[in-house]
Amino acid sequence: MVLAQKGYHYATPWLESVSGEVFGFVYIQRKQRPFAVIGYEYHLAGEHLLQTLNYEYTYTGATNDTEALAALDQALQAGPVVAGMLDMGYLSYAPGHIYTRGVDHAVVVLKRTDDTVLLHDPAGFIAVPLPLSDFLEAWKRDVYTGKPYGLWQIGAQRSQPDEQEIWERTLTYARELCTRQEQVSDKGRFICGPQGIRALAADIRAAADPELLRSFAYWSWQLSGQRCLDGATFLRERLPEAAALRWEQCLIYSQLQYASVASEIDKATELLERLADYEERFIAALGS
Repeated sequence: MVLAQKGYHYATPWLESVSGEVFGFVYIQRKQRPFAVIGYEYHLAGEHLLQTLNYEYTYTGATNDTEALAALDQALQAGPVVAGMLDMGYLSYAPGHIYTRGVDHAVVVLKRTDDTVLLHDPAGFIAVPLPLSDFLEAWKRDVYTGKPYGLWQIGAQRSQPDEQEIWERTLTYARELCTRQEQVSDKGRFICGPQGIRALAADIRAAADPELLRSFAYWSWQLSGQRCLDGATFLRERLPEAAALRWEQCLIYSQLQYASVASEIDKATELLERLADYEERFIAALGS
């Protein structure tokens, strides 16, 4: 939205692909609230996208409400700005927002008054008002970036990179994301790629807990399926085999959605095993 407001128009699937968000499965294995999705940290995706497209930008944080609002007010003089990552659990215009505490998100700030901000939320809320107090509670609760009160200011495009340059940089990055190595941190064990999918299947099978399976139906499968579709669209002309494999994965995620809501644990784990096989074939189709 911010780029469009500045007169730059891109298709959303294309932007998602160039950012890298449509590549690379990750499973964060942990006791509380395990996490799985195609994609990686949004703020790194945003930076990669803006660097690839050669835009001037700053991504800053703040130490308190006063400092953050001063930066926001100054940035808004040049037009809408992106705020985040922030905690969705405090976005009180969204039904059931309290159940999303701890979930990261980003929004576009259109305007602010003494007690309200006007937001564009890509989750489907257009120009929605939010009490300033709620916005600040969400904004200061950085989920993982290390930058509370994250503020993105996007400037001019220095020069327009050519199509081949964008393609080569995106494909190189896609290969890197799809072959990330396992990592362990205080947030859990990060298992990537086909190994991550198989580890998730094993954990769901071992737990035999319908609630655990259903937890992935609220967001993980839906978003991963969309990213498979976006990736297939991006790859179709130059890498048709990879695009076809991504489309098949999109269909598997749709079946996973139903199996998870229906608590069909055996079916879901079988689908995850198939998904892992397709992920191996997809990575091979991206080449080296």
